[in-house]
Amino acid sequence: MAERSYLFLQGPSSPFMARVAGEVRARGHRACRINLCPGDALFWRAGAARFYRGQLDDWPDYVEAFIERQAISDLVLLADGRPYQSRAIAVAARRGLRVHVIEHGYLRPDWITVERDGMNSFSRFPREAPAVRALSAGRPLPSLEPIEPESFLRYAIWDVAYHGANMLAGWLLTPHYVRYMIDHPIKEYAGWALKLLRAKATARRAEATVAAALARPGPLFLMPLQLATDLQIRLHSPFPHLSDAVAWIVASFAAHAPADATLLFKVHPLDAGWDRWPTRIGQLAAEHGIADRVFVADGGSLDALLVRAAGVVTVNSTVGLTALRAGVPLAVLGNAVYDIDGLSDGQPLAGFWTAPRRPDRQLFDDFLRALTWATQVRGEFTAETSMAIGAREVAARLTEDDDRLAPVPRPAEIGFRRAAEWALETRAR
Repeated sequence: MAERSYLFLQGPSSPFMARVAGEVRARGHRACRINLCPGDALFWRAGAARFYRGQLDDWPDYVEAFIERQAISDLVLLADGRPYQSRAIAVAARRGLRVHVIEHGYLRPDWITVERDGMNSFSRFPREAPAVRALSAGRPLPSLEPIEPESFLRYAIWDVAYHGANMLAGWLLTPHYVRYMIDHPIKEYAGWALKLLRAKATARRAEATVAAALARPGPLFLMPLQLATDLQIRLHSPFPHLSDAVAWIVASFAAHAPADATLLFKVHPLDAGWDRWPTRIGQLAAEHGIADRVFVADGGSLDALLVRAAGVVTVNSTVGLTALRAGVPLAVLGNAVYDIDGLSDGQPLAGFWTAPRRPDRQLFDDFLRALTWATQVRGEFTAETSMAIGAREVAARLTEDDDRLAPVPRPAEIGFRRAAEWALETRAR
Protein backbone atom coordinates (compact mmCIF):
# COMPACT_ATOMS: atom_id res chain seq x y z
CA MET A 1 0.00 0.00 0.00
CA ALA A 2 1.42 3.43 -0.98
CA GLU A 3 2.11 5.76 1.91
CA ARG A 4 -0.50 8.47 2.37
CA SER A 5 -0.42 11.62 4.46
CA TYR A 6 -3.41 12.44 6.68
CA LEU A 7 -4.24 15.89 8.03
CA PHE A 8 -6.47 15.75 11.11
CA LEU A 9 -8.57 18.73 12.14
CA GLN A 10 -10.92 19.25 15.05
CA GLY A 11 -12.41 16.10 16.57
CA PRO A 12 -14.71 15.29 19.48
CA SER A 13 -13.88 16.39 23.04
CA SER A 14 -11.99 13.19 23.72
CA PRO A 15 -8.72 11.43 22.79
CA PHE A 16 -10.51 9.59 19.99
CA MET A 17 -8.92 11.35 16.99
CA ALA A 18 -5.44 10.96 18.45
CA ARG A 19 -6.06 7.22 18.74
CA VAL A 20 -7.23 7.09 15.13
CA ALA A 21 -4.01 8.85 14.08
CA GLY A 22 -1.97 6.24 15.97
CA GLU A 23 -3.82 3.46 14.17
CA VAL A 24 -3.27 5.18 10.81
CA ARG A 25 0.48 5.38 11.50
CA ALA A 26 0.52 1.73 12.51
CA ARG A 27 -0.73 0.98 9.00
CA GLY A 28 2.31 2.69 7.47
CA HIS A 29 0.98 6.19 6.81
CA ARG A 30 1.80 9.69 8.05
CA ALA A 31 -0.53 11.73 10.27
CA CYS A 32 -0.37 15.36 11.39
CA ARG A 33 -2.71 17.83 13.02
CA ILE A 34 -3.64 21.52 13.02
CA ASN A 35 -5.05 22.59 16.37
CA LEU A 36 -7.52 25.44 16.11
CA CYS A 37 -7.88 26.12 19.84
CA PRO A 38 -6.37 24.98 23.17
CA GLY A 39 -9.15 22.41 23.63
CA ASP A 40 -7.98 20.67 20.47
CA ALA A 41 -4.43 20.45 21.82
CA LEU A 42 -5.64 19.16 25.19
CA PHE A 43 -6.87 15.91 23.64
CA TRP A 44 -4.20 15.46 20.98
CA ARG A 45 -1.31 13.35 22.24
CA ALA A 46 -0.18 12.05 18.87
CA GLY A 47 2.51 14.61 18.03
CA ALA A 48 3.14 16.34 14.68
CA ALA A 49 0.75 19.17 15.59
CA ARG A 50 0.78 22.93 15.31
CA PHE A 51 -1.61 25.75 16.18
CA TYR A 52 -3.38 27.97 13.70
CA ARG A 53 -3.47 31.44 15.26
CA GLY A 54 -4.75 33.53 12.37
CA GLN A 55 -8.09 34.97 11.33
CA LEU A 56 -10.88 32.80 9.95
CA ASP A 57 -10.75 34.70 6.63
CA ASP A 58 -7.09 33.73 6.23
CA TRP A 59 -7.66 30.07 7.09
CA PRO A 60 -8.27 28.75 3.53
CA ASP A 61 -4.96 30.14 2.27
CA TYR A 62 -3.15 28.80 5.32
CA VAL A 63 -4.57 25.29 5.07
CA GLU A 64 -3.95 25.18 1.31
CA ALA A 65 -0.30 26.11 1.83
CA PHE A 66 -0.02 23.51 4.59
CA ILE A 67 -1.52 20.83 2.33
CA GLU A 68 0.97 21.70 -0.40
CA ARG A 69 3.96 21.82 1.94
CA GLN A 70 3.16 18.54 3.71
CA ALA A 71 1.98 16.69 0.58
CA ILE A 72 -1.34 15.89 2.27
CA SER A 73 -3.45 13.25 0.53
CA ASP A 74 -6.34 12.90 3.01
CA LEU A 75 -8.29 15.30 5.23
CA VAL A 76 -9.95 13.91 8.38
CA LEU A 77 -12.33 15.97 10.50
CA LEU A 78 -15.39 15.92 12.73
CA ALA A 79 -18.59 17.14 11.03
CA ASP A 80 -18.77 19.13 7.82
CA GLY A 81 -20.45 22.40 8.78
CA ARG A 82 -18.20 24.07 11.35
CA PRO A 83 -16.58 27.24 9.96
CA TYR A 84 -13.03 25.87 9.72
CA GLN A 85 -14.13 22.42 8.56
CA SER A 86 -16.33 23.63 5.73
CA ARG A 87 -13.61 25.91 4.39
CA ALA A 88 -10.98 23.18 4.64
CA ILE A 89 -13.28 20.76 2.81
CA ALA A 90 -13.68 23.26 -0.03
CA VAL A 91 -9.89 23.61 -0.34
CA ALA A 92 -9.37 19.84 -0.17
CA ALA A 93 -12.05 19.18 -2.78
CA ARG A 94 -10.50 21.71 -5.15
CA ARG A 95 -7.12 20.02 -4.78
CA GLY A 96 -8.51 16.51 -5.24
CA LEU A 97 -7.82 15.24 -1.71
CA ARG A 98 -9.82 12.48 -0.10
CA VAL A 99 -12.08 14.04 2.53
CA HIS A 100 -13.23 11.84 5.43
CA VAL A 101 -16.00 13.23 7.63
CA ILE A 102 -16.36 11.57 11.04
CA GLU A 103 -19.47 11.95 13.20
CA HIS A 104 -21.68 10.19 15.69
CA GLY A 105 -23.30 7.28 13.91
CA TYR A 106 -26.49 7.53 11.94
CA LEU A 107 -27.30 4.46 14.03
CA ARG A 108 -27.22 4.68 17.83
CA PRO A 109 -25.65 3.65 20.11
CA ASP A 110 -22.06 2.58 19.47
CA TRP A 111 -21.78 3.43 15.80
CA ILE A 112 -19.59 6.03 14.09
CA THR A 113 -20.22 7.59 10.70
CA VAL A 114 -17.30 7.68 8.27
CA GLU A 115 -18.34 9.36 5.04
CA ARG A 116 -16.41 10.66 2.07
CA ASP A 117 -17.09 14.36 1.33
CA GLY A 118 -19.88 14.98 3.86
CA MET A 119 -23.09 13.90 5.54
CA ASN A 120 -26.80 14.15 4.76
CA SER A 121 -26.98 16.91 2.10
CA PHE A 122 -23.45 16.04 0.92
CA SER A 123 -23.62 12.28 1.38
CA ARG A 124 -22.76 9.94 -1.48
CA PHE A 125 -25.30 7.42 -0.16
CA PRO A 126 -28.06 6.73 -2.73
CA ARG A 127 -31.54 8.18 -2.16
CA GLU A 128 -33.50 5.86 -4.46
CA ALA A 129 -34.84 2.49 -3.36
CA PRO A 130 -33.51 0.48 -6.36
CA ALA A 131 -29.98 1.77 -5.79
CA VAL A 132 -30.21 0.99 -2.07
CA ARG A 133 -31.37 -2.55 -2.80
CA ALA A 134 -28.54 -3.06 -5.29
CA LEU A 135 -25.96 -1.78 -2.80
CA SER A 136 -27.29 -4.09 -0.08
CA ALA A 137 -27.04 -7.27 -2.15
CA GLY A 138 -24.96 -9.91 -0.37
CA ARG A 139 -24.38 -7.74 2.72
CA PRO A 140 -25.28 -9.11 6.17
CA LEU A 141 -27.76 -7.47 8.51
CA PRO A 142 -25.72 -5.73 11.23
CA SER A 143 -26.03 -6.43 14.92
CA LEU A 144 -27.45 -3.37 16.68
CA GLU A 145 -26.51 -4.56 20.16
CA PRO A 146 -24.62 -1.94 22.23
CA ILE A 147 -20.92 -2.49 22.98
CA GLU A 148 -20.92 -0.92 26.46
CA PRO A 149 -22.84 1.78 28.36
CA GLU A 150 -21.81 5.35 27.63
CA SER A 151 -20.52 7.43 30.53
CA PHE A 152 -22.28 10.79 30.70
CA LEU A 153 -19.97 11.82 33.54
CA ARG A 154 -16.86 11.25 31.40
CA TYR A 155 -18.49 13.07 28.49
CA ALA A 156 -19.34 16.02 30.75
CA ILE A 157 -15.86 16.21 32.32
CA TRP A 158 -14.14 16.12 28.94
CA ASP A 159 -16.52 18.70 27.49
CA VAL A 160 -15.87 21.08 30.40
CA ALA A 161 -12.11 20.48 30.08
CA TYR A 162 -12.21 21.24 26.35
CA HIS A 163 -14.13 24.50 26.64
CA GLY A 164 -12.38 25.42 29.89
CA ALA A 165 -9.02 25.23 28.13
CA ASN A 166 -10.33 27.52 25.43
CA MET A 167 -11.61 30.07 27.93
CA LEU A 168 -8.42 30.02 30.01
CA ALA A 169 -5.78 29.95 27.28
CA GLY A 170 -7.56 30.85 24.05
CA TRP A 171 -6.90 34.58 24.41
CA LEU A 172 -3.17 33.84 24.36
CA LEU A 173 -2.80 30.86 22.02
CA THR A 174 -5.60 31.34 19.49
CA PRO A 175 -7.06 34.82 20.00
CA HIS A 176 -8.98 34.84 16.70
CA TYR A 177 -10.63 31.43 17.07
CA VAL A 178 -14.32 31.39 16.05
CA ARG A 179 -16.49 28.97 18.01
CA TYR A 180 -18.96 26.80 16.10
CA MET A 181 -21.44 26.94 19.00
CA ILE A 182 -24.29 29.46 19.12
CA ASP A 183 -24.23 29.92 22.91
CA HIS A 184 -21.17 30.53 25.07
CA PRO A 185 -20.11 27.42 27.03
CA ILE A 186 -20.76 29.19 30.34
CA LYS A 187 -24.38 29.70 29.35
CA GLU A 188 -24.66 26.04 28.37
CA TYR A 189 -23.18 24.87 31.67
CA ALA A 190 -25.38 27.21 33.69
CA GLY A 191 -28.41 25.72 31.97
CA TRP A 192 -27.18 22.23 32.74
CA ALA A 193 -26.58 23.09 36.39
CA LEU A 194 -30.14 24.34 36.74
CA LYS A 195 -31.41 21.27 34.91
CA LEU A 196 -29.55 18.92 37.26
CA LEU A 197 -30.95 20.74 40.29
CA ARG A 198 -34.46 20.28 38.93
CA ALA A 199 -33.91 16.76 37.58
CA LYS A 200 -36.27 14.91 39.93
CA ALA A 201 -39.10 17.39 39.48
CA THR A 202 -38.54 17.42 35.70
CA ALA A 203 -38.66 13.62 35.59
CA ARG A 204 -41.94 13.58 37.53
CA ARG A 205 -43.48 16.15 35.18
CA ALA A 206 -42.28 14.23 32.13
CA GLU A 207 -43.77 11.01 33.46
CA ALA A 208 -47.11 12.72 34.08
CA THR A 209 -47.04 14.44 30.67
CA VAL A 210 -46.28 11.23 28.79
CA ALA A 211 -48.97 9.35 30.73
CA ALA A 212 -51.54 12.03 29.87
CA ALA A 213 -50.59 11.96 26.19
CA LEU A 214 -50.71 8.16 26.03
CA ALA A 215 -54.10 8.12 27.77
CA ARG A 216 -55.79 10.09 24.99
CA PRO A 217 -57.80 7.80 22.69
CA GLY A 218 -56.87 9.15 19.24
CA PRO A 219 -53.68 8.86 17.17
CA LEU A 220 -50.47 10.05 18.81
CA PHE A 221 -47.82 11.89 16.79
CA LEU A 222 -44.29 12.34 18.15
CA MET A 223 -41.78 15.09 17.40
CA PRO A 224 -38.30 14.46 18.89
CA LEU A 225 -36.70 17.87 19.34
CA GLN A 226 -33.10 18.24 18.27
CA LEU A 227 -30.63 20.72 19.73
CA ALA A 228 -31.20 24.18 18.29
CA THR A 229 -27.41 24.53 18.01
CA ASP A 230 -27.10 21.29 16.02
CA LEU A 231 -25.43 21.74 12.63
CA GLN A 232 -27.95 19.25 11.25
CA ILE A 233 -30.52 22.01 11.80
CA ARG A 234 -28.31 24.95 10.85
CA LEU A 235 -26.83 23.40 7.68
CA HIS A 236 -28.94 20.43 6.61
CA SER A 237 -32.43 21.88 7.00
CA PRO A 238 -34.33 24.81 5.47
CA PHE A 239 -35.06 26.27 8.91
CA PRO A 240 -33.06 29.24 10.25
CA HIS A 241 -33.81 27.95 13.76
CA LEU A 242 -35.44 24.84 15.18
CA SER A 243 -38.28 27.07 16.40
CA ASP A 244 -39.29 27.64 12.76
CA ALA A 245 -39.78 23.90 12.30
CA VAL A 246 -41.72 23.69 15.57
CA ALA A 247 -44.00 26.55 14.52
CA TRP A 248 -44.76 24.86 11.19
CA ILE A 249 -45.50 21.52 12.85
CA VAL A 250 -47.89 23.02 15.39
CA ALA A 251 -49.71 25.10 12.75
CA SER A 252 -49.97 22.18 10.32
CA PHE A 253 -51.20 19.84 13.06
CA ALA A 254 -53.85 22.38 14.10
CA ALA A 255 -55.05 22.82 10.53
CA HIS A 256 -55.00 19.24 9.27
CA ALA A 257 -54.78 16.60 12.01
CA PRO A 258 -57.90 14.70 13.14
CA ALA A 259 -59.75 16.37 16.01
CA ASP A 260 -58.87 13.53 18.40
CA ALA A 261 -55.16 13.41 17.48
CA THR A 262 -52.42 14.25 19.98
CA LEU A 263 -49.01 15.81 19.33
CA LEU A 264 -46.15 15.18 21.77
CA PHE A 265 -42.82 17.01 21.60
CA LYS A 266 -39.94 15.22 23.34
CA VAL A 267 -37.10 17.50 24.47
CA HIS A 268 -33.58 16.39 23.51
CA PRO A 269 -31.75 14.75 26.47
CA LEU A 270 -28.81 17.19 26.11
CA ASP A 271 -30.94 20.34 25.83
CA ALA A 272 -29.71 22.93 28.37
CA GLY A 273 -33.19 24.41 28.75
CA TRP A 274 -32.63 27.95 27.49
CA ASP A 275 -35.14 27.58 24.64
CA ARG A 276 -37.95 26.99 27.19
CA TRP A 277 -39.71 24.56 24.87
CA PRO A 278 -42.64 23.75 27.19
CA THR A 279 -43.51 27.44 27.46
CA ARG A 280 -42.91 28.32 23.80
CA ILE A 281 -44.75 25.33 22.40
CA GLY A 282 -47.57 25.81 24.90
CA GLN A 283 -48.02 29.38 23.69
CA LEU A 284 -48.02 28.26 20.05
CA ALA A 285 -50.61 25.58 20.77
CA ALA A 286 -52.81 28.07 22.61
CA GLU A 287 -52.62 30.51 19.69
CA HIS A 288 -53.90 27.76 17.39
CA GLY A 289 -56.59 26.62 19.80
CA ILE A 290 -55.12 23.17 20.44
CA ALA A 291 -53.57 23.61 23.89
CA ASP A 292 -55.37 20.49 25.14
CA ARG A 293 -53.91 18.32 22.33
CA VAL A 294 -50.23 19.35 22.39
CA PHE A 295 -47.81 18.09 25.05
CA VAL A 296 -44.11 18.70 25.77
CA ALA A 297 -42.11 16.17 27.80
CA ASP A 298 -38.53 16.65 28.98
CA GLY A 299 -37.98 12.92 29.42
CA GLY A 300 -39.84 9.66 28.99
CA SER A 301 -39.12 6.38 27.24
CA LEU A 302 -38.73 6.76 23.47
CA ASP A 303 -39.40 3.06 22.94
CA ALA A 304 -42.69 3.23 24.84
CA LEU A 305 -43.78 6.25 22.83
CA LEU A 306 -42.92 4.58 19.52
CA VAL A 307 -45.09 1.57 20.40
CA ARG A 308 -48.07 3.92 20.63
CA ALA A 309 -47.13 6.42 17.92
CA ALA A 310 -49.17 6.76 14.75
CA GLY A 311 -46.33 8.74 13.22
CA VAL A 312 -43.09 10.62 13.90
CA VAL A 313 -42.12 14.01 12.49
CA THR A 314 -38.44 14.98 12.52
CA VAL A 315 -36.15 17.47 10.87
CA ASN A 316 -33.31 14.94 10.50
CA SER A 317 -32.75 13.39 13.94
CA THR A 318 -31.24 9.92 14.30
CA VAL A 319 -34.52 9.12 16.09
CA GLY A 320 -35.88 8.93 12.54
CA LEU A 321 -33.95 5.69 12.03
CA THR A 322 -35.21 4.38 15.37
CA ALA A 323 -38.76 5.09 14.24
CA LEU A 324 -38.21 3.33 10.91
CA ARG A 325 -36.73 0.33 12.71
CA ALA A 326 -39.91 0.20 14.81
CA GLY A 327 -42.06 0.37 11.68
CA VAL A 328 -43.52 3.78 12.55
CA PRO A 329 -44.48 6.20 9.73
CA LEU A 330 -41.95 9.01 9.43
CA ALA A 331 -42.11 12.54 7.94
CA VAL A 332 -38.71 14.16 7.36
CA LEU A 333 -38.56 17.96 7.07
CA GLY A 334 -34.85 18.48 6.41
CA ASN A 335 -32.17 16.53 4.57
CA ALA A 336 -31.42 13.08 5.97
CA VAL A 337 -29.67 10.05 4.56
CA TYR A 338 -32.77 7.95 5.33
CA ASP A 339 -35.21 10.26 3.53
CA ILE A 340 -35.94 7.73 0.80
CA ASP A 341 -39.34 7.08 -0.76
CA GLY A 342 -40.58 3.82 0.66
CA LEU A 343 -38.88 4.50 4.00
CA SER A 344 -39.94 8.03 4.90
CA ASP A 345 -43.39 9.33 3.99
CA GLY A 346 -42.86 11.99 1.35
CA GLN A 347 -46.44 13.18 1.07
CA PRO A 348 -47.21 16.76 2.23
CA LEU A 349 -47.29 17.18 5.99
CA ALA A 350 -50.97 18.07 5.74
CA GLY A 351 -51.70 14.55 4.48
CA PHE A 352 -49.33 12.84 6.89
CA TRP A 353 -51.53 13.72 9.88
CA THR A 354 -54.55 11.93 8.41
CA ALA A 355 -53.01 9.01 6.50
CA PRO A 356 -49.40 8.29 7.56
CA ARG A 357 -47.66 5.58 5.50
CA ARG A 358 -45.62 2.86 7.17
CA PRO A 359 -42.09 2.14 5.93
CA ASP A 360 -41.36 -0.87 3.74
CA ARG A 361 -39.78 -3.41 6.12
CA GLN A 362 -37.73 -5.17 3.47
CA LEU A 363 -36.45 -1.87 2.13
CA PHE A 364 -35.44 -0.86 5.65
CA ASP A 365 -33.46 -4.08 6.08
CA ASP A 366 -31.77 -3.43 2.73
CA PHE A 367 -31.09 0.13 3.82
CA LEU A 368 -29.44 -1.08 7.04
CA ARG A 369 -27.25 -3.52 5.12
CA ALA A 370 -26.18 -0.85 2.65
CA LEU A 371 -25.77 1.98 5.18
CA THR A 372 -23.61 0.04 7.63
CA TRP A 373 -21.39 -1.34 4.89
CA ALA A 374 -20.93 2.04 3.18
CA THR A 375 -20.87 4.63 5.97
CA GLN A 376 -20.80 3.11 9.47
CA VAL A 377 -18.29 1.42 11.76
CA ARG A 378 -18.69 0.17 15.31
CA GLY A 379 -17.42 2.37 18.12
CA GLU A 380 -18.01 5.54 20.11
CA PHE A 381 -16.08 8.67 21.18
CA THR A 382 -15.92 8.42 24.99
CA ALA A 383 -16.42 4.92 26.47
CA GLU A 384 -13.07 3.12 26.71
CA THR A 385 -13.80 -0.15 24.90
CA SER A 386 -15.91 1.58 22.26
CA MET A 387 -13.15 4.13 21.65
CA ALA A 388 -10.56 1.40 21.14
CA ILE A 389 -12.81 -0.50 18.73
CA GLY A 390 -13.84 2.70 16.96
CA ALA A 391 -10.27 3.94 16.47
CA ARG A 392 -9.27 0.67 14.79
CA GLU A 393 -12.40 0.55 12.65
CA VAL A 394 -12.19 4.18 11.57
CA ALA A 395 -8.49 3.87 10.70
CA ALA A 396 -9.20 0.76 8.67
CA ARG A 397 -11.88 2.62 6.74
CA LEU A 398 -9.69 5.69 6.21
CA THR A 399 -6.84 3.66 4.75
CA GLU A 400 -8.87 1.64 2.26
CA ASP A 401 -7.66 2.10 -1.29
CA ASP A 402 -11.06 1.90 -2.98
CA ASP A 403 -14.12 4.08 -2.48
CA ARG A 404 -17.19 2.29 -1.19
CA LEU A 405 -19.53 4.78 -2.84
CA ALA A 406 -19.13 6.56 -6.16
CA PRO A 407 -18.47 10.31 -6.00
CA VAL A 408 -21.39 12.68 -6.54
CA PRO A 409 -21.16 16.36 -7.51
CA ARG A 410 -21.09 18.61 -4.46
CA PRO A 411 -24.05 21.00 -4.74
CA ALA A 412 -23.20 24.67 -5.06
CA GLU A 413 -26.30 25.38 -2.99
CA ILE A 414 -28.10 22.94 -0.71
CA GLY A 415 -31.67 22.18 -1.74
CA PHE A 416 -34.51 21.01 0.49
CA ARG A 417 -37.44 19.10 -0.91
CA ARG A 418 -39.89 20.47 1.67
CA ALA A 419 -38.76 24.09 1.51
CA ALA A 420 -41.49 25.07 -0.98
CA GLU A 421 -44.15 23.26 1.06
CA TRP A 422 -43.06 25.08 4.22
CA ALA A 423 -43.03 28.44 2.45
CA LEU A 424 -46.46 27.85 0.90
CA GLU A 425 -48.07 26.90 4.22
CA THR A 426 -46.38 29.81 5.97
CA ARG A 427 -47.69 32.29 3.38
CA ALA A 428 -51.14 30.74 3.60
CA ARG A 429 -51.28 31.60 7.29
